[in-house]
Amino acid sequence: MFGQASVFRAVLHAVLVAWMLASSAAEAHAQSEVETASLERIAKLEIVVNPLEGPAADIGVTAGALRSIVDTRLREEGIPVADFAVAFLTLHVTAIPLEAGPDIVLLTSLHFFQPAASTLNRWLGPARTWSLERLTVAGMSQAEEVLRANVEHLADAFVASWREANPPLD
Repeated sequence: MFGQASVFRAVLHAVLVAWMLASSAAEAHAQSEVETASLERIAKLEIVVNPLEGPAADIGVTAGALRSIVDTRLREEGIPVADFAVAFLTLHVTAIPLEAGPDIVLLTSLHFFQPAASTLNRWLGPARTWSLERLTVAGMSQAEEVLRANVEHLADAFVASWREANPPLD
């Protein structure tokens, strides 16, 4: 008879495989005209990397190293990055080790937030206006390399959307 933990892992594995099959649709979602247009005329943005916790912290890469990948890529493209800004780009990594099959599932997400106000209740706060996620499965020996590649891919996608919303002046 299966233990409760084994059943949970089997269900989780099935859900993650299904999500992987649909992940190309999630990546295409970030290229919508509305999301891309939300990046127009942003004066500067801050890069925030959520702390790596649990299995994500055991991969061998730091939040600072991941931030550096995004920061370098954006600065190379002339995107205005600052240490403090009201608009910000957040990077989040979730890692789930699996008992059977590949060793670890990585969900890497990049979200852009900017100030928004509600006309209904005058609430002012951040609103997510651009988002992209990448789901991959890797062996633990390749997890660091795969995670870095995921972050580079997400940064490149953000740069492409930024360029589309802010074409260079001729």
